[in-house]
Amino acid sequence: MDDAAALAPDVPAVPQHSSGERYWEIDAIRGIAILGMIFFHTLAALVMFHVIVETDTFLKYYNSYVFGTAIFVILAGCSMILRHERMQKKGQTDRDYYVTLVNRSLLLLGIAMLITIVTWMAYRIFLDTNACIIFGFLHMLSISMLIAVPLLRFKKWNLLFGLAVIAVGIFFIPAFSSPEWLFPLGIHSAEFLLHTPDYFPLFPWTGVLLLGVGLGNVFYPNGIRGFTLNYTPGKILQTVAKLGNGTITLFIYIIHMPVIFVILWIFSALTGIGYL
Repeated sequence: MDDAAALAPDVPAVPQHSSGERYWEIDAIRGIAILGMIFFHTLAALVMFHVIVETDTFLKYYNSYVFGTAIFVILAGCSMILRHERMQKKGQTDRDYYVTLVNRSLLLLGIAMLITIVTWMAYRIFLDTNACIIFGFLHMLSISMLIAVPLLRFKKWNLLFGLAVIAVGIFFIPAFSSPEWLFPLGIHSAEFLLHTPDYFPLFPWTGVLLLGVGLGNVFYPNGIRGFTLNYTPGKILQTVAKLGNGTITLFIYIIHMPVIFVILWIFSALTGIGYL
């Protein structure tokens, strides 16, 4: 460790141009994205509890959530590139890298299926409806990561692949409303959206992940920061960056909505403000 690092113990020990380390800027942006997600999901919960009204103005404001989600997915793609260099630094092979990515994707898919079951039970118990998260964020992210694994070798070309998938999702897929069992691709009827509160189809969202893979190869070639960042994060940004650590982010994602729901349920019961 150099003298500058020794004199600044509060600054994360992340080298400017080294391999195998976490980059604070990636974690910080992811941390900001997860905080934004909590904020927007809180707004959605307040609408569910009839505390605030879902007006056209509100919907325009809430739709900016898509932008924050896109950043989150792009970072997930970028992180797939950074993981490779970190694992090589530990002496692990390319096979280990791909196996790790597949296992992580399958873990996320398992969590996503559990969320489907839990939300189905919750909607039946509390709202007496058959709604549930059928194909939500983690469903999309896990399958998109599996799709991206064999495409990682194309490096920067994933930018074009991503743009192509996004274009298909925006301009082609909406023309179809059946067969509805293809809903993971984005093919569904208008009624389908009434039965799922969280929906992220593979088209265009897999394209967003592939953009992240491509951008990761542009800005972090071989998993190493390819640009100079002459900035030392302050304590607030350091804290946000800690929230952006992948494992912590996943934990926050899993628990934040149940916590918000329970808090609002207790608040409503105690004050009489809001109802389900």
